[in-house]
Amino acid sequence: MNKKEKLALFLGMLSGDGCLPIKHNGEGYRDYAIQFYNTDKKLTKLFDELFFELFKLHGKIGVSSRENKKDLFCFCKYSKEIYKKIKKLGFPEGVKRDVLRILPLIKKGSNKEKLAFIQGVLITDGCLRKNGSSLFHSGSKLFLEDLSNLISEFIGNSKPVRGYIQREKYKSYQLSLGKLETQKLTKNMPELTYTN
Repeated sequence: MNKKEKLALFLGMLSGDGCLPIKHNGEGYRDYAIQFYNTDKKLTKLFDELFFELFKLHGKIGVSSRENKKDLFCFCKYSKEIYKKIKKLGFPEGVKRDVLRILPLIKKGSNKEKLAFIQGVLITDGCLRKNGSSLFHSGSKLFLEDLSNLISEFIGNSKPVRGYIQREKYKSYQLSLGKLETQKLTKNMPELTYTN
C-alpha cells in the first residue's frame, strides 16, 4: 500500500471506531486528542502503526475492563497539529453520528484508495458473515448512504440503507451486501498485516 492508500485505510478506521473529541484539560485548554476504540487489540495496534507511518508519532494504547463485556482497547494521541490536519480533510469534531460523511479526498481518490477506505470501515463498523455476505452498521444514515454509493462503483448497484431502533431508543442503520457482492468488493482489497 502506498501512503495515500494507508491514509484512506486510516480514515476508514477512524470513521468506524475513531473520533476527534472536543475536550479540555484541567486548566480549561483544549487537549486535541485523536482517539480510536476497539475490542480487538490487533486492530488497535494496526491503527497505531498507520498513525505512525502517516504522522511519525505513536499514540498510547490503554485497555478498559468491562463487566460481562470484552475488554476495550483505546488508542489516544494528543497533538494539535495532527488533529487540525485530520479536521482540515473534513473529518468532524465531537459527536460524529449525524454529521459524518465520506470525505471528498476519498470520493476523488483512486480505486485502490476507495477500497482501502471501505476496508477500514469494514474491519471496524462492518463484518464478514460466515455465509460470505457482509454488513456495515452505523449510527449515521448519511455516512452509510455515501458508503453505499461508493460501494456501487465496485459492485454495479446501489444497496438500500435500513434503519433500526436499538434498545428501544437508539436509531442505527445497516447496509447489507450479498455473498457475490461481497466477493466483488473484497477481491481487490489489500491484504492487511497485523503485528502481535
